Amino acid sequence: MPFSFHYGLSLMCLTMLVTQVCPQCNQTNEGSLKYAEGPYPPCCMTANNATINEPVNDCFVHYEHTFPHCPIHAYILRTKNDDRCVDPTAWWLQQRLKKLEARGICCKIL
Repeated sequence: MPFSFHYGLSLMCLTMLVTQVCPQCNQTNEGSLKYAEGPYPPCCMTANNATINEPVNDCFVHYEHTFPHCPIHAYILRTKNDDRCVDPTAWWLQQRLKKLEARGICCKIL
């Protein structure tokens, strides 16, 4: 089956969705994905949809089974006081990630 424009466009969109919200922060100088450098936050065993009103200092994302004992996909927003595990489908998360990106804070993949 020949490669179609629609297939290529669909593949590109899917790749952009899977990578991260901050595509310019995904790339290192060598062009590879930017992964978090230690110390890692703990993995999330559960995640919730509750909004976070505190300022966020750092952001991480781990996918299902990033670590052997991490069963879920979650964003970890690091505040001054603690790490908050957020469900990727939380209604407010994408807007918050855009605001963090504007401040130069992009989620690092664990």
